[in-house]
Amino acid sequence: MTKVPVLPNKKCYKRVRIHIVCLFVVCIAFILAESASGSEQTCGVDYTIALHPDRDSATVSICLENGALFNRLDFHLKPDQQSDLHADGKLRIDGDRAIWEPPEGQAVLSLTAKLTHQRKSGKYDARMTPDWAIFRGDDMIPAVKVRTVKDATFLAKLHFVLPPGWTNVDTGWPREPDGSFTIDNPRRRFDRPVGWMIAGKVGTRREIIGSTEICVGAPVGSTMHRMDILTFINFIWRDVVRTFEKIPGKLLLVGANDPMWRGGLSSPNSLFLHADLPLISENTASSTLIHELTHVITRIRGELNDDWIAEGLAEYYSIELIYRAGGMSEARYQKARNWLALRSHDVTTLRVVNSKGPVTARAVILFQDLDKEIRRLTKEKYNIDDVTRKLMKQRKVSLDDLRRISEQLVGGKIVVLDTPLLK
Repeated sequence: MTKVPVLPNKKCYKRVRIHIVCLFVVCIAFILAESASGSEQTCGVDYTIALHPDRDSATVSICLENGALFNRLDFHLKPDQQSDLHADGKLRIDGDRAIWEPPEGQAVLSLTAKLTHQRKSGKYDARMTPDWAIFRGDDMIPAVKVRTVKDATFLAKLHFVLPPGWTNVDTGWPREPDGSFTIDNPRRRFDRPVGWMIAGKVGTRREIIGSTEICVGAPVGSTMHRMDILTFINFIWRDVVRTFEKIPGKLLLVGANDPMWRGGLSSPNSLFLHADLPLISENTASSTLIHELTHVITRIRGELNDDWIAEGLAEYYSIELIYRAGGMSEARYQKARNWLALRSHDVTTLRVVNSKGPVTARAVILFQDLDKEIRRLTKEKYNIDDVTRKLMKQRKVSLDDLRRISEQLVGGKIVVLDTPLLK
């Protein structure tokens, strides 16, 4: 007896179709994922700085793991500091520009960088001696614009070659177990090792405060009070984090005595402070250390004629953070404000190219008044810190940005910003 085949019912056909469609979708997703992972190409970039104290210079090399991923690298040179360029592939020098078209495979560009730099005042903001060097990576490695193949990514490392007898080196970047430094700036696809660096016979004190590694370095024999600085930073750090919220993972503070420049200078992840500067000023009760630290963390800079915003905020927080941490009484805070008012008595406008002295002092008073107005109008819901954090996201800011952000917080006009000082 012949059996009649049983045909699947409609529900069975439907299940089969669903399984086939699902299998097709999974296959397509796998192919796309494989394609995407295959298209992304990672290239190692190794920077090496070899220091030569006998020649007051450094030999700098930039080694690309795979030059085929680059169409060209366009460097902006500082002719008085960077010279003697050589490279694999094609290299063209055009005034203060160096255009490099690297070959396939490993490719190297090298140059000589002068290290010591003297200001018009006769003081130094970078210096190399037989025993130590303090300098900025920005001056060693020129700024660069790169054109690469699509989806190329880069892993940058910084290495040092130290002369005999030099025992230490540090930067504002994280150190790896092999002694190199990892360069990773989330704002840039192609990283360059910028910021302050110190090398040689130097003493360094370091501590993890919160989630940040703080390092304080100075030449051996310097009058730099490394532990005083670490203790002071510990004292204010909780308020620093509350104020700015977004804090670098590592901060390097370097210093030295005369003939180094008698002031403070900020840079990404790092700052310079003259060894003889007090932690707190006798007159204003402000702190150069906190002023420069504010620049390092916020990275705020003013548009044309609005430098007063960056400098005023840095000086404002150099007083405010001490006050908030309990390092200043209400009476001392008021005395500091009175001194600022006296110093800035003759200021008629804040809108100048470079904010200094009296102009910055008057800007501090404006920010103190702005904080009070924001607190009053929002019933303490917002304050000047909320404005600062929004300005940090923009970095380059103007008076219009300051006014817009402040008025968005309060939901209306700000009287403090309607002043002849800002016309």
